[in-house]
Formats: sequence, C-alpha cells, structure tokens
Amino acid sequence: MTDSSAGGNGTRRRAKAAHRQTAESSAAGSLTYLRIVEQVTGSGISQRELGSAVGASLRSVQNWATGESAPRGGSRTRLLDMKYIVEELRAVYTEEGVNIWLHARNRNLGGDRPIDLLTAGEVDRVVEEAQRLSGAM
Repeated sequence: MTDSSAGGNGTRRRAKAAHRQTAESSAAGSLTYLRIVEQVTGSGISQRELGSAVGASLRSVQNWATGESAPRGGSRTRLLDMKYIVEELRAVYTEEGVNIWLHARNRNLGGDRPIDLLTAGEVDRVVEEAQRLSGAM
C-alpha cells in the first residue's frame, strides 16, 4: 500500500506541475491582454464598466487583469475596440480628459454618454467620434 501511495503522490505531483506549467504558459500568453486591461482601466473605466462594455463578467476582467486568462471571441474583439478608442482619445486628451469624455454626455453622439453606448454595443458610433476627434477621419 505504501508503494502505491508513493506512486500516487508522484503522479499527483507531476499532474500539479503540468497544471502549473500550463497556467504559466497561459498567463504568459495573456500578458498582452493584461496590459490592454491596464491601459483601458488607466483611462478611468472601471473593471466593472469594462466588463459591461465588452460583454464579460467582472470576474473575467479581473482574471484578464491578473493574467490568469485571456478574453475569447466577441469579448476579445470588443476589448481590442476599447483599446483602440482609448488610444485615439489619448492622442487628444490627458488621462483625465479621456475619463471625462467617456463618461460625459456628448453632443455629437446625440447627447448620449460614450460609455453607455459602448455598453449597449454601439461601438462603431464611439469609434467614429473618437477618430473624428483625433483627426483620423
């Protein structure tokens, strides 16, 4: 019985090591997403707002922010859209200015708040307005 227990412990140790290696590889692969989350939330968007805007739970955003996981599918696309919007706005505004722009009513968006439009999935309207401001259009 001792021999099988020792073998069982060795097997468990190998399984844990393999899991840790997979987790580390996954974390290394999501470092870019970790930085993107930092960049976007550094502009005054809370992790909760970011989750709403990209269609993900707060827990998912927290996992991206720690490198524990990476976004997939539509959430990945919308996160990259958020990164693009923030970059366009940073060409014109300070960090505080980006925060204000995202949360304030905007005449060119029909009086809507850009963050509310992002949450509603109207990313293209916000992208167009951010591009107009930055001179990209």
